[in-house]
Amino acid sequence: MSKHAMIDIGSNSIRLVVIGIDRNYFFEELLNFKAVARLSNYIDENENLSEKGIAILLTILDRFQSILSREKNVTAIDTVATAAMRKAKNRDQVMARVKERTGLSVRLLSGLKEAYYGYYAVINSTFIENGISIDIGGGSTEVTMFLNRELVHAHSFPFGAVTLYQTYFSGGDPQAETKLESFLKNEFSQFDWLVGRGLPVIGIGGTARNLAKIDQVQQHYPMVGLHQYTIPRERLSDLTHGLAAMGQEARETMDGLSRDRSDIIVPASAVINTLVQMNRGETFMLSSEGLREGVFFEWMLHQRGVEKIPYVLNESIRHLRRNFNLDSSHTSYVKALAFQILNGVIPVIISKFPEKRTAWVLSHSADLAYIGEYVNNESSSAHTFYLLTNISINGVSHRDRLGIALVASFKNRDKMLDFAVPFEKMVTKEELKMYETLGAVLRLAHDFDRTRQHVVDEVKVKVSKKKQLQLTAYYHADAFFEEQAAQKHRKHLERAIQLPVTIHFIKH
Repeated sequence: MSKHAMIDIGSNSIRLVVIGIDRNYFFEELLNFKAVARLSNYIDENENLSEKGIAILLTILDRFQSILSREKNVTAIDTVATAAMRKAKNRDQVMARVKERTGLSVRLLSGLKEAYYGYYAVINSTFIENGISIDIGGGSTEVTMFLNRELVHAHSFPFGAVTLYQTYFSGGDPQAETKLESFLKNEFSQFDWLVGRGLPVIGIGGTARNLAKIDQVQQHYPMVGLHQYTIPRERLSDLTHGLAAMGQEARETMDGLSRDRSDIIVPASAVINTLVQMNRGETFMLSSEGLREGVFFEWMLHQRGVEKIPYVLNESIRHLRRNFNLDSSHTSYVKALAFQILNGVIPVIISKFPEKRTAWVLSHSADLAYIGEYVNNESSSAHTFYLLTNISINGVSHRDRLGIALVASFKNRDKMLDFAVPFEKMVTKEELKMYETLGAVLRLAHDFDRTRQHVVDEVKVKVSKKKQLQLTAYYHADAFFEEQAAQKHRKHLERAIQLPVTIHFIKH
């Protein structure tokens, strides 16, 4: 496995990330270190980065280089700098000193290139196809609009969390919040693509992450994972104004808020909230993947010879299959059988959900069914549900991840309902009924491959005149254990569809 290192020299913090990647483009984050530098505070009256600021920068980069020097197989180190270095008139001299001292070549990103990397990370790691991204750093704020995953507009504003705090809040002005909001409305209104579009706004960076963390704490959110977490527009507004109304000491001890952001969170959250309110979309969503991931995706996808990840969720499932040793042959076979059963069941179930959505849930649940066998075969259902609700999966919303977890782990109705109890705010009774039906279908499909030897060639389903669901399994070799398991578990499908179910096995 080779290692790709990235160093992000931002206005507020400097971060080192190391990602391992193999020949099949399976990748994982190996190291992640952050140092708070606030380089924006060290831009002097002549717009130069001061000697103290340079010293802080060099010290941090020395530490990062020390870590990298002990890592094996680091094949690339991509060092990028953003707003603070863009603003510094002596940036060329600073980057020369960095090169001389550490050997690192710094790539200065333009505001538009920084915005592009944020957009690129979002479309390659989330399920959002149409949206507005916002990345508020210490000294700049990048926004983009994309439609059908294609970049349409991008802009970099020359203000960020640190600079806005210095301008509006450092002097204790009681009107600071009102003045900042007026300033932001004026800035954003100059771009008609930011106003009234009704698109989801996707936040990147530390401020967005902290807002998501705080909201999860306040909502007693039961699922694990920040990536792709959404906050309704009105709740975001309440959270933003609540943070501004709190004192500095109260914010410093607030659960979910990093102590080093307890001051700049006020102007930074105001930027995000103002954009969300002006755009009039329903939600704000966090993307944990931003600039650094955008840089990595650009490099990695170029190596693969593709412009973007075609379908983000499938890429995530590819990684999960590999990490948990899922048998793709068995999975594909069971999925095909599950759809043969579902197609026969569809006419007899009353569902408020379109067939396309029902098929989507079954398909991806089949992809990850009983993933918990990797941990323990006897309790695979519980482990499957735990894993799928406690690991972040790119390309799927938290609600859909819960649905997939309920179907993929299905053992029986009571156990599924027990699993769902902590998540009652995230799932409706109608959805639970659909998940029960799909879970029963998927479990029966697994029974038809009980020996994992693919002895059942086809399952045909028809509804008799007596309102009975009849399944006929055509097989070519000994199917004793398949029939035994299927007859035992058909009761789960009977309960779900409230019809008698018969299963006949016929040898070709």
